[in-house]
Amino acid sequence: MRKAGRPSAEEATVDRSEMLKKSALDLLSSRSFGAVTIKDIGREAGVTTAMIYYYFEDKDDLLRAAIEYAIDTAFERFASLSENIEHPAALIREWLRTHVDMVDSFSKMMKINLDYNAEGKRSQRVDDAIRRFYDTEAKVLTNCVKRGVDLGIFNPVDPEQIRVVVSTFLDGAMVRSRILSDYDLEGSVRIFETLLWEKLGYDGSAERRADTEKSSQR
Repeated sequence: MRKAGRPSAEEATVDRSEMLKKSALDLLSSRSFGAVTIKDIGREAGVTTAMIYYYFEDKDDLLRAAIEYAIDTAFERFASLSENIEHPAALIREWLRTHVDMVDSFSKMMKINLDYNAEGKRSQRVDDAIRRFYDTEAKVLTNCVKRGVDLGIFNPVDPEQIRVVVSTFLDGAMVRSRILSDYDLEGSVRIFETLLWEKLGYDGSAERRADTEKSSQR
């Protein structure tokens, strides 16, 4: 039996792996991908390069893991906050809010993605990790818009077109937040949300009715 308070070997492995991913995310987002070495990441994390190679095959594998760490953290947060939300507009709003609340993580991931693409060297593992983020986001947004249209809450729009607009806006907002230190991300999201609801023909009444019905059932 291990002593109380002491992490198990498995827990320690997970903690160390996450620490390395966080360190890689921080370092790779502050410098260009090509300029960062495994030794640099080890120095940032306070571990030897041998320790990094124990967990990851090479720099591409660590990059993939760092990107997946940022992705998983974002979607886990979104899932926990939206667990009891059914209204499609509320779910879209929560996805926008997730970007505001996690701007540091999202903007770091965006910077790393841009640097990686600029390098010209491709890694299928890294490409797959990036693609997984956009595929998952596409599923969330498209399903929300389609459900809103089916329920008569939204105008009969093309869900795919709306998904592209929302996703592209968020990408641009994340990049801008790294370029301009005084950028009002929250204000920009509010403006975008207003324009989005106008396009969807949504005035919030259905969402308010749903909230009222829930309150009356308590």
